[in-house]
Amino acid sequence: MAKTAAATQSSGKGKNYILALDAGGTMTDTILVKPDGDFTIGKSLTNRKNEASSYLESVEDAALALGLKSKDVHEQASVAIYAGTGMLNTLLTGTGRKVGLLVTRGFEHASVMEGGLTYLGQTQAEILHQQLHEHTRPMVDPRNIVGISERICGGSYFMQSHMGAGELMIPVNEAHVRKGVERLLASGVDVIGIMFLNSYVNPDNENAARRIAEDVVKKSGRAIPVVCSADVAPVSRENNRLKSLLIQCFAAELTREALLGVENAAIKEGYDGRLLTLLSYGGAVNMNYPRLYETIISGPIGGLMGAQIFADKLGIKNAITADMGGTSFDVGLLVNGMLGIRKDADFAGHRLALPMVAIDSAGSGAGSAIEVDAYKRLRVGPESAGADVGICYKYDRLTVTDVNVVLGYVDPDYFLGGKVKLDKDRAYAELERVIAKPLGLDVYEAGSGVLEVINTQMRDLASTMITSKGYNPRDFTMLCYGGAGPVHMWGYSDGIDLANVITFPWAAGFSAFGAACAEYMHRYHRGSVELVPNGMGEAEKTEMAKRLDAAFRGLEEAARGEMAQEGVDPKQLTFRYGAYARYLGQLESFDTPLDFGALKSAEDVDRVVAAFEEMYTNIYPEGARFPDAGYSITELYIQAVAPKPQPAIIEHPMSDAKPSSSAYVETRKVFHKGVWMDFQVWQMEALAAGNVVEGPAIIRDPMTTVVIPPGKRVEFDKYRVLHYR
Repeated sequence: MAKTAAATQSSGKGKNYILALDAGGTMTDTILVKPDGDFTIGKSLTNRKNEASSYLESVEDAALALGLKSKDVHEQASVAIYAGTGMLNTLLTGTGRKVGLLVTRGFEHASVMEGGLTYLGQTQAEILHQQLHEHTRPMVDPRNIVGISERICGGSYFMQSHMGAGELMIPVNEAHVRKGVERLLASGVDVIGIMFLNSYVNPDNENAARRIAEDVVKKSGRAIPVVCSADVAPVSRENNRLKSLLIQCFAAELTREALLGVENAAIKEGYDGRLLTLLSYGGAVNMNYPRLYETIISGPIGGLMGAQIFADKLGIKNAITADMGGTSFDVGLLVNGMLGIRKDADFAGHRLALPMVAIDSAGSGAGSAIEVDAYKRLRVGPESAGADVGICYKYDRLTVTDVNVVLGYVDPDYFLGGKVKLDKDRAYAELERVIAKPLGLDVYEAGSGVLEVINTQMRDLASTMITSKGYNPRDFTMLCYGGAGPVHMWGYSDGIDLANVITFPWAAGFSAFGAACAEYMHRYHRGSVELVPNGMGEAEKTEMAKRLDAAFRGLEEAARGEMAQEGVDPKQLTFRYGAYARYLGQLESFDTPLDFGALKSAEDVDRVVAAFEEMYTNIYPEGARFPDAGYSITELYIQAVAPKPQPAIIEHPMSDAKPSSSAYVETRKVFHKGVWMDFQVWQMEALAAGNVVEGPAIIRDPMTTVVIPPGKRVEFDKYRVLHYR
């Protein structure tokens, strides 16, 4: 067990438990933090058809360790957080809502052209061959896109000879909107989106079209939502904004329904708060959050947030996270203690107008399917068994877990602590049939080859994540977690010259732990067209400062109003400020955090420029600066943060290096790197801070397995973090 302490407690009587869950493609993991700071872990197989049932089962599993029922926990919970990949699954499977779309006339094919980004998600070899580029699965039928006459000016570098940004050029053609909406209703759409050019600087035309559309919908007797892009993603780049709007319309509302189902299940058991979920850039929100598409990868984000907490506690400056679950292997970076944020994230074949923690993924999970193709090439993934685990359980194909069972790394009688029994003989027979016989190999040699392939895939992804950005692996510590992370840690970390490799007793629930650490935070953006050329006068800068200040105050007002509807006291909010800026002529803008949010004078504009220069030189060499070009401020944002109960890590008393004899379980035969050898098996919860476990050994836990090869060891530090030496 690990120790935490609740940093912030609910004011309600007895509301001292913190619940956080990560619903992955295979498992739903629970972290339950008790009033005394100790926490326990629960686990269940994820039920995608009824997430409320697997939610309750996982909470019940955690509660049983304390001699409680899930109802007892819910009645005493100060906060419950639920992160997962439900929206992503809706997007990938194309099972979302039927969308209708109103766009600026002349841009009816924007969703088909996709900004020319048909190479997203492909390998470098595929990117180089245009004939291999593919369009992503469409979220809207082109026949359900209607062009509307309207135009807002987007501004220009040549401001003196051009209309100003946001000026009305052509008002909305009401007849176009009415006829278009009537046509969409006749085609049976479930939701209508509106995306007009330059609405990020002035949403008046979109708002006017929405009022007309809602009137037509009301008269039709139907009740379908009308969503504006200016409310979803009020930033430049029409294709990115369109993708964000479509995901909100296509997938987000279905996910909201599923999450509300989970929330209702918790409320029926006595929980009297709101269920929270995680934003893709960190932070927690409840189910009323209007831009729910921003939670599209809430699951993996929790792990990165937990890694940030531990990196700070352990004094780790740079870290690479390795999250291996049943479905995927997700890798992220912490540099100087900070998470990387992508402003225009590429995700599932789409480029979104969404700040997103930078994560790279591969379809290499414990449930990844294995096969040999017609050319006798071994393929691992990306198809996954999910909660069906493998041929050893309910799946109809061989998976990586089957191989681990056959080779002896995973105990078939101790999966989920013995709740699920795996069929080793069936896994052996399938490994022989699918891999060994077609390749003319011994069954166990074939299994070792499979592990080498998947470990190499993960190792290459992790190594590339560091080196492609110009960093030295020796400066990075690898944090390994996920249900299968400790099982394969020995394989995917081997060969990378890292500063350290660590994992956790609660590795299977680490993303849920990170979710518990999340702030209750919303992020608000607003597009900007502000130019700061060289020689700009003091009076012009002062006027710009007033415009920027008014934009920040408007974002604060929006935050107070929106979060008040979610039950947050506006007086408790604190704000952080930032801008996106670039040198004039650059295509990309850069996130520039600001340590102030009030701009009153020309000097305050200079402070924004200075903050950009400082940020830019932290990324690029001094010689890359180009201040003579002048500057462009393209976007403003704030982060609104409200108080929320959080766990905090505390220390354990140190014991001797030699583990207690009561921690020893058995000695097991394992086929490791082509040789049968004896691995000592130890019980995780019986090992103490200060203990050292020498390989060859296995540390088992109901939730995961830590494999320690010969010549390696694991040292438990004062936080019971496992250091793999």
